[in-house]
Amino acid sequence: MRLPACCEAEANPGGCDMRREEVYAQLAKVSDPELDQPLTELGFIAGVELEGSAVTVRFRLPTFWCAANFAFMMAADIRERVSELPWVERVDVRLQDHFFEEEINSGVGCGKTFVETFPQLATENLDELRETFRVKAFLARQERLLRCLLALGWSEDAILAVRIGDLPSLAPSREGTELAERYLAILRERGLVGDADAPAFVRPDGRPMEPAAFRTDLAHAQRTRLSVEFNAAFCRGLLKTRYGETDPKSAGVPDEAHPRRAVRRGVE
Repeated sequence: MRLPACCEAEANPGGCDMRREEVYAQLAKVSDPELDQPLTELGFIAGVELEGSAVTVRFRLPTFWCAANFAFMMAADIRERVSELPWVERVDVRLQDHFFEEEINSGVGCGKTFVETFPQLATENLDELRETFRVKAFLARQERLLRCLLALGWSEDAILAVRIGDLPSLAPSREGTELAERYLAILRERGLVGDADAPAFVRPDGRPMEPAAFRTDLAHAQRTRLSVEFNAAFCRGLLKTRYGETDPKSAGVPDEAHPRRAVRRGVE
């Protein structure tokens, strides 16, 4: 007779560890929407708790007043990704130490949209904002790979001649391979890898980069990448200042005195 999930976990601690690893593998697929880095690498995951087929994920952000729309996106993405595991029946996402934690935890837990969660404050859902930051992520990943190839001595014409099918074996170094893999992943995400013979280096909407505009496009992508990297470093510093060199499963102390700020922070 098959034991209930909670009894199985108690009878097989190794199985519980394996399930915890599966949860963290799913969490590694969730990125900060602005920074294009996994929450697991940023230190935003504060802990994971398992109780049979129920999973509780606690996460935290660099400040008490981080924008509610960004926090909501991360919470919703955590719930969606962990729910993909076949053995998971319930996911509780617990944003902590945040000025809108109660509203976000309740809204995401009930499957509400951002506007449904904040009917008095929000005027639109988050699809447009997500796309804005996925375009920035696309440009930043592309620019890193282009700079790598230029540093290896590739000419602009040779770069623009690269096809989608060339990307997996494009750069000889480990770093270059990783850059190519991340760029290929976001091409797939945007549905731009249907033809292996199609140009590899395109604009976010799929239009090929033109030789005459190569340097201009590269400079724009570099500015985007530098902005993303600066914000990532800034957020890491704020998180370290707030929580210190603590165990990643520990929690911080909320700044209850800070006033509530606007739901949406500016988008460049």
